[in-house]
Amino acid sequence: MFEKDIDKIIEIIESKSTLVFDFDGVIADSVNIKTWAFGELYKEYGETISIKVIDHHLVNGGMSRFEKFKHYHQNFLNKEISKSEMSNLCEQFSDMVKNAVIKSPEIKGANKFIENCHKINKMLFINSATPHDEIIEITRGRNIEKFFLSIYGSPSTKLDNLRTIFSGYNISPDQTVFFGDALADFIAARDAGCDFIGIGKDIKNVLPEIKRNSERNYGLLNNFEPLL
Repeated sequence: MFEKDIDKIIEIIESKSTLVFDFDGVIADSVNIKTWAFGELYKEYGETISIKVIDHHLVNGGMSRFEKFKHYHQNFLNKEISKSEMSNLCEQFSDMVKNAVIKSPEIKGANKFIENCHKINKMLFINSATPHDEIIEITRGRNIEKFFLSIYGSPSTKLDNLRTIFSGYNISPDQTVFFGDALADFIAARDAGCDFIGIGKDIKNVLPEIKRNSERNYGLLNNFEPLL
């Protein structure tokens, strides 16, 4: 069911005990920072490769950087990535983006919405493709870590993280809504059996795919301001 009516979206949220949030593009307006970093890391292979990397990143927002680096090497450079190359790329990427993400602006209304939900005892979690230790540092740096029962990152997938939340806190998928900004987030929500709310204008680009594949409630919002 596609919910266009904001009142219906609010009704869905109010009916849930548990809210799970992706981070980049959902809580922080930081997607462009990572886009820049991926492009810079592959610039040495030429502009064509760099553009391919950026284009892939923009349409695969929910994929972890580990999987992206593997994909870029295998499909764009035609070689396997070694452990040392993976480690070096991840370290460079982390150094390039961490402080910038901490300082990046919020998605409009995100912090207030999260704080409001925390006050009424909703169970809140982060489920990000950012490495676990790094997303902890980022949320701490943004002073929002205190609102979440737990924070999950890669290398576990978003689907695995959702299932960990359900089992670890005895939560039903029916009582959960996942806020994401990419098709991969919707797929994780669908496969986990929970509702999905897409955040940001770009999620509308994959609306036909969502319509074809959703058996649960879902909605789309540009930001959180309509929920305040």
